[in-house]
Amino acid sequence: MELMIGSHVREHGDRVGRLAGFELEPAPLRIRRIIFSPDGELGPQTAMRPLSHITLVHEDGELELRPNPDTPPLPAIPDVALLSRAVRLRRGDRERGRVVGVDVNPADRTVTAVFGRHHWWSRRFSMPSSGLDCSTPGEIKTGASGTQAA
Repeated sequence: MELMIGSHVREHGDRVGRLAGFELEPAPLRIRRIIFSPDGELGPQTAMRPLSHITLVHEDGELELRPNPDTPPLPAIPDVALLSRAVRLRRGDRERGRVVGVDVNPADRTVTAVFGRHHWWSRRFSMPSSGLDCSTPGEIKTGASGTQAA
């Protein structure tokens, strides 16, 4: 399922905001929660829901959340990373762009790809999750670029 930052989020049939980011477990690359707010920005007005609360992702990217789900609380973990528009994507030592979304396997909540964009007018690109390094706050790194000087 593709989750794009800025997509509308609905709960109880009403729009409650726009997707602002994700809570990520860096080691297994697993999404814990989605973060949304009325204006789609991070701040004091944000709300979070576990990924399991998403019932449907429409063709236009709009998310439907389950009303009053009966899910147990998520277990505590030692480390969580925040994925938002501010997170830089790097390949080797070069910046490729910023995060605009993720592709998630809903069965086990693992990230299969991260989507980025260099500028708002440029095309979206995809980075497969194999080889992603989320150990640096505010950055996602992948292996060295494909070309090297002799």
